[in-house]
Amino acid sequence: MLLKVCGVTDVHQLRRMSCFPVELAGLWYGVPGGRWDLSLERFAQLAAAARAMAVEPVLVTLLDDPVRLREAVDASGVRWVQLHGYPAPAGVRRIRAALPDVTLVKVVHVREGKAVEEPFADAYRRAGADLFLFDSVGDDGRVGSTGTPLDPGAAARVLDRAEMPFLLAGGISADGAERYDALLGHSGFRGLDVDSALRGGDGTLRLSRVDALSAAWRLRRETVRCAS
Repeated sequence: MLLKVCGVTDVHQLRRMSCFPVELAGLWYGVPGGRWDLSLERFAQLAAAARAMAVEPVLVTLLDDPVRLREAVDASGVRWVQLHGYPAPAGVRRIRAALPDVTLVKVVHVREGKAVEEPFADAYRRAGADLFLFDSVGDDGRVGSTGTPLDPGAAARVLDRAEMPFLLAGGISADGAERYDALLGHSGFRGLDVDSALRGGDGTLRLSRVDALSAAWRLRRETVRCAS
């Protein structure tokens, strides 16, 4: 089970992450107005630092311009790209052509019990997405790190349309893993993407919470697998 911590902004956080069972670090670039958005230079620096600590950096972005995405990948050497926002399948196909060697993650946005991209799920698969990441949209329409709990039924309906490996985000915490039993038992489940649950009231990452979250979800997953 992969664990991704999103919204990393400094080397100290990466150093702490390397001491916990965290495989992926989400670095924001091309997220205008985003609270964890980085300059291209800073993004590239943190990507290099993450690799040096054996944590895989992930470009988390709203960019849908293949040229700008290629620029970011070339500057940073990242091998994972996570597409937020709502690019059409044709746009994802163009991005795939520009970035043939990256792991391309398409975020599927869930709002009010429905996945916005559900009708296009298989089209995204055919366009070249490698994984889906199910995440909740905030009440105000904001995407990414909203802390809003994910509706597992919406994710399951997307997977009925397109068999894809996937990650879960959206209000993920150490409590309530049993609500996602159907997804934890799915053959495509690959792991979790966490942000809000690991932050204190001041917004800083509290990586001491990683162990409790990871242990709870791993235990629940094993329980589901043994019962099936």
